[in-house]
Amino acid sequence: MSVTIRRGQPEDAGALFSLARQYQTGREVIGRDEFSIALDNVLRHRDQETNVLFVAEVDGRVLGYSLLTVSRLLHAPGLTAHLQEIVVDETARGDGIGDRLMQANEHYCMGRGVRQLSASTARIGSFYNHRGFEAVGEHYRKLLDLR
Repeated sequence: MSVTIRRGQPEDAGALFSLARQYQTGREVIGRDEFSIALDNVLRHRDQETNVLFVAEVDGRVLGYSLLTVSRLLHAPGLTAHLQEIVVDETARGDGIGDRLMQANEHYCMGRGVRQLSASTARIGSFYNHRGFEAVGEHYRKLLDLR
């Protein structure tokens, strides 16, 4: 199996939407309109490289993606990055696609001079531990009622 990692494109929207619905962690599953707005925002800011979207393709089929944000923090020197999302299709988990996405993110970060890469997870901490990440805190979330 040959995995190709590339930058996300607008044409990937359908496959990315299906994967994003597998990742869903909030109270509500994301709708197509909200997803389209988010994807447009991620891709639109590419010149600034604030958001970095990689997709994993096998035989022309998108089977995974990752979303990384790069920024400067007030408490840390240099650029930092946070892996916001990494998703592999349920049918392809365990095939090394997650590893390839992680490698692409790390390579990108090193090329940009990012000094710290972080990730948050509520599901598979062992995925990150196995790749050299260490737990340094807790992740908290509050869902706001906007009604």
